[in-house]
Amino acid sequence: MSDSNRVLIIGGGPVGALAGYSLARRGIPVIVFDRLAEPARDHRAATLQPSTLDLFAPIGLVDKVIERGLVSSHFQWRDGETDAIVAEFDHGCLADVSAHPFVVQLEQHKTIQIILEAAEKLPDFTVLRPVDVMAVRQSADRVEADIRDTDGRVTTHTGTYMLGCDGGRSIVRHATSVTFEGFTWEERFNVLTTKTDFAAIKNFRYRNYCAHPTRWAAVFKVPGDDGLGLWRAVFPARAEETDAQVMSDGWIHDRFDEFLPGRPEIKVEHRNMYAVHQRVAGSFREGRFILAGDAAHINNPLGGMGMNSGFQDALNAADKLEMIWNGAAPEPLLDLYDRQRRLTALEFVQAQSIANKKTLEENDREARQVGLDRMRRTAEDPVACHAFLMRSSLIAMVQRAEEIA
Repeated sequence: MSDSNRVLIIGGGPVGALAGYSLARRGIPVIVFDRLAEPARDHRAATLQPSTLDLFAPIGLVDKVIERGLVSSHFQWRDGETDAIVAEFDHGCLADVSAHPFVVQLEQHKTIQIILEAAEKLPDFTVLRPVDVMAVRQSADRVEADIRDTDGRVTTHTGTYMLGCDGGRSIVRHATSVTFEGFTWEERFNVLTTKTDFAAIKNFRYRNYCAHPTRWAAVFKVPGDDGLGLWRAVFPARAEETDAQVMSDGWIHDRFDEFLPGRPEIKVEHRNMYAVHQRVAGSFREGRFILAGDAAHINNPLGGMGMNSGFQDALNAADKLEMIWNGAAPEPLLDLYDRQRRLTALEFVQAQSIANKKTLEENDREARQVGLDRMRRTAEDPVACHAFLMRSSLIAMVQRAEEIA
């Protein structure tokens, strides 16, 4: 076994990469373990909120993110039945509280690459991939991870603390007594990617939510590999529809025909279907194990809050670990991480993402109209709009966490 004076990070996705970078730039040695040879290109998270951009600025990441992404100040809510724009929100009204009053649309794997490019310049940062994490455990004074490499050889790595950034099926969380309570939505989400320019067809912004009683849609633009842009359309799959049906050309054709009636056939570059969960861990810390990102909380993607709240987890945990590492605070400071991050995950990410989905899919005609009217009034009222964007951009989440002692 090698020197254990380091932090082990399980999972090299966006949250694990950021946690590793943040710790290493403070002089704390880290090893990040990931099962993939390179960041997954799975067409999921792509929105970097103003809160994240503000947090990225002092650690040298924001300029690259803006350079490689699509800057978008506005997003729309639409009535999918009438195609009317119900509300348009302008992040510019957050200029009084954010140095970056806009979102950046950038594929998750590109954000990870930007973080890793910065991290790999640091002497205290190491990433091992592709490897399998076979088991993790902890004792009173250390943590251990059994790692299997591509040759089948298993080695044990030791550390002082372990960050579980390894997703909803986290091996770190499963090695604890921590619960993961919540539920799974009946619908699955099918994310369809195309080069068809929806902005030219429907005057879309880069982020759009289209409410409909049976077939809502969420539509986003990302840069794509060539920088010319790709559009992602998210459609719900009903519980009674089989996976084969939902992934079929016929099902996809029908969804686009409903969404864009009378348009030429839309060529789909990529399709990705997945189940959707809303769950929060019973604790974000047990002993020397710390949970962050999807290992600690998962939610539906409507609103672009999951990855962004995970970034807040990573930086908050790094702050606490630095103080403990340097003797400026005792280990119970990690209990504060749990209180700050778990409570705000419930108050902001879970509450807002569930509310977004319910507004999109409401099928009671009267209740649906009430919800859309409320959205319209919010966008038109400067005070209400500012408060809504503070929550949806997760700036209020950062502020709330700082209030929790």
